[in-house]
Amino acid sequence: MGFMGNVFKFLGFEGDSKPSKSAKTTKTKATYKLKNTNMRPDQIDGIPVYYPEKKEQIKEFLNFVMQNRAVIISLEYCPNEDNAKSIEFIRGFCFGANAKFIPLNDERQLYLVLPEGMEVEG
Repeated sequence: MGFMGNVFKFLGFEGDSKPSKSAKTTKTKATYKLKNTNMRPDQIDGIPVYYPEKKEQIKEFLNFVMQNRAVIISLEYCPNEDNAKSIEFIRGFCFGANAKFIPLNDERQLYLVLPEGMEVEG
């Protein structure tokens, strides 16, 4: 690089040199979250979704199953120490009511409860 190359470099122009690796990586990094945690759907495929914040609220939501209505229960807002107890309560309810208990995601926070006689298509 000659004198003019140094002048261009000083002014911020690179000339023939390759871009640095750090410039490439900054272009591909995202600075925002893809998951919007404020979004709480009221329904998924026509089935109401409930978000209990305490394990005591689950009993209220399971009353809908007793009325032959399917429900989805999301435990993402329930404290972690209540999750295991909540899941065991739902399983016990499903056993007693001949309902189906189906985990819907890998994080084990979203559950479908189907009343007796209802089936899942798909």
